[in-house]
Amino acid sequence: MVSHVAIIGAGVSGLTAGYALRKIGIKVDLYEKSKSVIEFGAGITLSKNATSLLEELGLMNVIAEKGYRPMGSYIRDFKNAKIVSSMEFDENFITIDRRVLVEQLSNKFLEMEGNIYFGRDIQSLNSSTGQVKISDHSYKTYDLILVCDGIKSSFRKKYFDTSEPVFTNYVAWRGMVETKNLPAHNGNEKVNVYYGPGSHCVHYPTGHKNLINFVAIEYNDKWLEESWRIEGEREELKKSFKGWNPKLLSMLMSSKELYKWGIFDRPMPKTLYKGKCVLLGDAAHPMVPFLGQGGCLAIEDAYCLMSLLKDSEDLLASLETYNSIRNSRANWIQKRSKIQGRFNHISNPFMVALRNSITKLMMKRSVNKIHSYNLIYELSRVNNT
Repeated sequence: MVSHVAIIGAGVSGLTAGYALRKIGIKVDLYEKSKSVIEFGAGITLSKNATSLLEELGLMNVIAEKGYRPMGSYIRDFKNAKIVSSMEFDENFITIDRRVLVEQLSNKFLEMEGNIYFGRDIQSLNSSTGQVKISDHSYKTYDLILVCDGIKSSFRKKYFDTSEPVFTNYVAWRGMVETKNLPAHNGNEKVNVYYGPGSHCVHYPTGHKNLINFVAIEYNDKWLEESWRIEGEREELKKSFKGWNPKLLSMLMSSKELYKWGIFDRPMPKTLYKGKCVLLGDAAHPMVPFLGQGGCLAIEDAYCLMSLLKDSEDLLASLETYNSIRNSRANWIQKRSKIQGRFNHISNPFMVALRNSITKLMMKRSVNKIHSYNLIYELSRVNNT
């Protein structure tokens, strides 16, 4: 039986997993190489496939009260902002500032007497024995090691495969603006997505200080910066989205801080565990952000692993089941996200008209298929076989 776990990385996957494991009585040491829990100020969406699990864990109320329930989504034309399609959401869909989400997860983990070691880096690990070497030159041995250190995970490269993150030819402009700067369109307080030629834009409230999060994504075949995130130039943004709705552009330009991100991807490894080492979140299955499912899948990973470890006497069997369930789910979402990116950025006028017709007919069905995924039911099927 697993009684002591190490977690590498204090992001959404690491903190959710840490809290979940503490709920079932497992001792958890979480190592974060930064000196504090730090996240870039961007928004994140959490749909029912994740929020239902947060509810089960007892986390939903504290997270939802810090976020926002948009209760619907609009797809709009990039130039005239006319509505292409729309759908309603229920209270299970929330938007929130990523920094606030991580802060709340961290607080709840500490309330459960989990241990966070800031400024300590795990330098190496033995996946067979569970021993880790820490940056303070000490060694500790664990029953299981969770690798939750993101898409750039060096541990994944060393112990799972040799793949490197690859630039996807998408560049994201991100920022936060005040609610008063929203375009005066009906439904602007909901999730709004604008389809444009070779680009698209999404904005939604975060529930935090009346701030609206936006991300405007363009196709770009070059990314020469060493950093994945740099401070963006407003004139460059304006040029990249020339011809877009003036009110929307005005909102984007009102951001006090503007950042430009190169969006990278990394294929999934064949297996998500090796010995006593297991991958979660972006270390396991990074993906382009066109379905808003990155954080949701991290929460799914954490809940799935907790459920399989609870009262388990066979670690290998639990990890095999985790690998089977999560590999299938994440592979599908990863591929579906790539398709959505191409779908959003269609530029041929005939194909645009066809795309918009498909959106009107299929939007609700497509979104529901993703959001209605029920991990608890999936786990119950495994337990009954």
